[in-house]
Amino acid sequence: MEIVLVEVNGLFPHEEIKPKNLEKMIAWVEKRGGFFEPILVDRKTRTILDGHHRYNSALHFGIRLIPGIEVDYLEDESIQVKPWPGKEEMDITKESILLTAKSGDLYPPKTSKHTIQIDYPQQFFPLEKLR
Repeated sequence: MEIVLVEVNGLFPHEEIKPKNLEKMIAWVEKRGGFFEPILVDRKTRTILDGHHRYNSALHFGIRLIPGIEVDYLEDESIQVKPWPGKEEMDITKESILLTAKSGDLYPPKTSKHTIQIDYPQQFFPLEKLR
């Protein structure tokens, strides 16, 4: 998996965020001066699969690029999705994730839980490089 710089404006979230978690993420990025962990993005639809708080912190900082890993979501069997504990009654599938992002009618925070069988690479990207 390779980290690439992704245009923030072309991304589509599928979940809302928790404001307190966003505040913590903004403080973390501000303190360190950049991002370490990339977001996970579907290459074809530009849907954010993982990293909604990182994405929203990028919006907060007004940066143009964010570190990301692009995947072929529907084809990649190493990526699985299920509901978070407490949301098991929701029918969460890869297809429903993409449809939700496309519609703009987002799931509540922490609805989908993606797992991937490969560890995310991490690399530091300073905010100045992302503007």
